[in-house]
Amino acid sequence: MRAHDPGQQPAPRRISPGGRPFRDMALYERLISSGIAAADRRGGVVDHVTARRRSLWLLSRSQQPDFMRGLIRFARDGAITASLKKELRYYARYPGHPHQPQSARLLQYAVARGTDLGPIGTDFAGLCDQVDYADSLLTELHDRVTHGRIQPEQASPEAAGPQPVTLARHDPATGIVTLILDDSTASMAIHAISISATDREAHVREVQQYSQSLPENSYGRLNRQVIAARETRITTRLRAIEHAYRTAIDHDAAPALERFEIAAPVDRTPDRELELE
Repeated sequence: MRAHDPGQQPAPRRISPGGRPFRDMALYERLISSGIAAADRRGGVVDHVTARRRSLWLLSRSQQPDFMRGLIRFARDGAITASLKKELRYYARYPGHPHQPQSARLLQYAVARGTDLGPIGTDFAGLCDQVDYADSLLTELHDRVTHGRIQPEQASPEAAGPQPVTLARHDPATGIVTLILDDSTASMAIHAISISATDREAHVREVQQYSQSLPENSYGRLNRQVIAARETRITTRLRAIEHAYRTAIDHDAAPALERFEIAAPVDRTPDRELELE
């Protein structure tokens, strides 16, 4: 990733004619390596996002038409066609093929999905692009800090510590907002969110308790039920944010986005493809 001079704003991201950012394959290789390392640490296969990145990396190389069609389909909605699996098996076992290791990894992922080979979600590509964008920001920030292009501010009575990192991006097409915060800012934001959720939960209990003293089907009781339902919906979203944050910093917690995790196959018939591991 190209370095920026101190104080210089990052160059605008180039956008493809289809409305998606041009993909930096060098950055993809770094992100793929990180995903593979994470999979190796937990003794499993790569997650959906890393698998998609690998498929796009393979697409950036010259491939056979059938292989390309299967990779494109997977990158679009997460579905693994029988043709793609067949091509992956062939290349993974082809001695000396330049993409043999990459195909083998993607085949392991396909095998781990068992019979669940259909589309992963209605906007699999859009969600993965959001994750790619967030990871690219984090990687650039890490590089700038590592190479000394972000200098901590001098301590002063008014402000102590480094400049807070607060980046945001809104994708109108998906309605998704991506936030990048430094540790301290994120901790403060989650603390405020937790307090707000606790207050709203207490308010819901008070409203529900009071509504029980009102006549059945009365306006006052129905109105308070509407208030309690609205506050509960808001609290649910706030707690979801809090849970996602706790999961991110606590590696022993259950994943917040389970749709982007692949569990180890259970009760499957032994498959010789697993020998690739």
